Amino acid sequence: MSYLFPEGSLLEPGVVQVGANIDIADGIISLQQSLAPTTNITFNDIDADGNLNVVGIIESIGSITTAGDVSAIAVYDNQNRVITEITPAAGNGISITNLDSVGPATGFTVNNTGVLSLLAGSGITLSGSTGNITLSATGADIINTVGVTANYTATATDEYIGVNSTSLITVTLPVGIDGRQYTVKEERGSGTGKVNVQGSSSEKIDGSSFKQLSANAALTVVFRAGQWRII
Repeated sequence: MSYLFPEGSLLEPGVVQVGANIDIADGIISLQQSLAPTTNITFNDIDADGNLNVVGIIESIGSITTAGDVSAIAVYDNQNRVITEITPAAGNGISITNLDSVGPATGFTVNNTGVLSLLAGSGITLSGSTGNITLSATGADIINTVGVTANYTATATDEYIGVNSTSLITVTLPVGIDGRQYTVKEERGSGTGKVNVQGSSSEKIDGSSFKQLSANAALTVVFRAGQWRII
């Protein structure tokens, strides 16, 4: 007994038409790729009308086209290069140029817009011009000096304070830090009692609230153990 099957149709009910990439042999319908949820599937091209979301890896021999977003653990092109995106941010003294932020050719150029070079001034030597550079001081030490003609509070960068005044003025030392040192000198050279030197708050100078300098006198102190010490 034999049966005549109608020709396959997309329109008539009950009639099956076999499309591309489907094999029928000995009554068995086979697909060229597994449809299991955990299977890795390779396509020549992928074209999605909306979003393309894959739990694992997307690998396409050809192009991937989607109207929405592409989401996967990793996305590779035909050379197994990860397709990614970067958004570099430039900090102070840095600029970013030649930015290619999406795709396998992702890259950018970092430019130094701050310190362009180091130049050695008087008494300074540099070990090199690139990489780790060592600055070395040569010759006699140079200290920071300041001249005052009125009441003055020493700063953290002062080292020598010269006073030139016809009337009595007060030089106040800052809050002491162990090892900090100052020299105060009366520079006018005439009269007596022209400069009082005192510490901040309750800090004393060798146990005294202040020390007074006569003409051309100088006072050098260093801070240690809670008060200024005359040296």
